[in-house]
Order: sequence, then C-alpha cells, then structure tokens
Amino acid sequence: MPADRSPSVLISGIHSENGFAISHQLRREGWFVVGCDQGSTTGRNARAHLTVDVTDEADCQRAVAEAAALGNGLDCIVTCAEVRADGPVDSFGSSEWDVMMDVNAKSVFLLARAAVPYLAETHGTIVAIAPSQPGQIEHAVYDASRAAMVALLGSLAEELQSRSIHVAMITPERDGRAVTADQVAQEVWASVCRDEEGHIRSFAHAH
Repeated sequence: MPADRSPSVLISGIHSENGFAISHQLRREGWFVVGCDQGSTTGRNARAHLTVDVTDEADCQRAVAEAAALGNGLDCIVTCAEVRADGPVDSFGSSEWDVMMDVNAKSVFLLARAAVPYLAETHGTIVAIAPSQPGQIEHAVYDASRAAMVALLGSLAEELQSRSIHVAMITPERDGRAVTADQVAQEVWASVCRDEEGHIRSFAHAH
C-alpha cells in the first residue's frame, strides 16, 4: 500500500447519533471516512458515501470493496446500524424478528466477512456499536439480536487474532445509563488506535 495515504474507515449507520460522532472523531484524527446506509446523503464528516442495504450480502461486499478502493486500502470498519422495537414477545411476527436479527447481527457478520481480507493487510480493526444492555421486560427479540452480535464478536476476536485483526464492541450504556455519543466515539478511537495490550498502533502508511 502507498506509504503516504491516510488510514481509512467504513462506517455503517453513519447518520445515526453515534455514527456522526464517530465519523467526526476519526475525521479529526486525519482518517479518510467513508459512510454507508440506505440513504444517499453524504455525512458531514465523510469523504464519500455509499448507499447500501447492510442486510444484503452482495451490497456489503460491494460497499467494502468500494470503500477500500476509495481509501486506497481499509484500516477499520465500524458498524452503527441498529433497529429496535419493544413489546411483548407474542406481539412480534417472524418478519419483525428477521428485521432486528438482520440489521443488528447479520449486518455485522456480512460487513466483517467482506472486510477481513483488507483488514488482514493493514492489521486493522472491526468495531461494533452494540445494542443496549439486555434483560429488560418486553425486549426479548431485541435482546436476542444483541446476544447474537455479542457471541459473533467474541468468536471473531479469537479467530481473527492470528491474522492481526483487532475486534472490539462498544456498548453505549453503563449500568442502565446511556453514554453520550461523544463518549462512544472516544471509546471507538481508543479501540482503533490501541491494541489489546494498550500499545499505540502504528499507521506507517498514514500521513
């Protein structure tokens, strides 16, 4: 990869509150930010935007490939896309189940899988913004999607370690209290710029 390029990131759900704050943080740190969601409007902090259905396999593969081409490589993906609906379990149909599982868990799998070959080259990072903490009444379907994401990320962290890819999950809630989007962005930055042992990562290819 060129020695003078800026590190690059693909952020899904970039128009969410967390997506905006994360893109602002990384853009401020000199990163090349590519945003994606189902809309067509470029995020204020993004250098480029891709219209993507994050639950579609081909769309995710295309998004990652295009982001890598735009950034002349890919150092990180951050998944912020989320769908939430609450209510008694018997009020949900299979379609509502599918939507929450697809957006909250499947999209992380699809984007991560597509990004692995690129991140292996840069010793990059996968960061997922997890849904809120589970265990609340009438959140069964939502909690199931979160549990699937947590299990996926835990396994990916172990599996991808041998390929020098770091995996992190950020939960925007602590002890039942919401964490601000700016705090989430700072935690994402800490995950991106430091390894598991707390050492600063080297972006030798950055400006």
